Amino acid sequence: MNEDIIKEIGEAKKNEAVSKTAEKDVTRWLVFSISGKKYAVKNDDVHEIIRDVTVYKLPFMPSYIEGVINRRGDPYTVINPLAVIESTDAKPPAEPLFLILKRDDDQLSLHISDILFFTEIEDSELNLIPNSNEDGFFLGTLGSGENEIPALNANAFEVLIRKDLGSE
Repeated sequence: MNEDIIKEIGEAKKNEAVSKTAEKDVTRWLVFSISGKKYAVKNDDVHEIIRDVTVYKLPFMPSYIEGVINRRGDPYTVINPLAVIESTDAKPPAEPLFLILKRDDDQLSLHISDILFFTEIEDSELNLIPNSNEDGFFLGTLGSGENEIPALNANAFEVLIRKDLGSE
């Protein structure tokens, strides 16, 4: 009887090992647009998406910081990602849609135009930038060919703010 149980446990462990090797590492991504251009962030970097809130301007801030929004009594810094990625003259999206980033120590949001879709991509299919660091705004791209979508590094926005405001 005990031998049968031991044998069943051994077979279960073998089956588990086979299924783990068959499983592939998959990352879930949120694809969104900013002024008609597609971008993606890891789903794990997103806390929530909010709409129709007022942005309160702050004086003497870098051009990419639009101001702050009030989310349940807490201020969240609003970043215009295009001003960082493309140029300092990039206008923020007209739509009042904000992607609240999941951060341990800061409260940041990205001003975006629209949520397009969620997707799961095998990690082996990601086109990652080799030797990228936390300062780089791009992790790589999702997809291939004409359908490549730049994957943003959410940590880079916090690093940039800390550098620009001298709190690093």
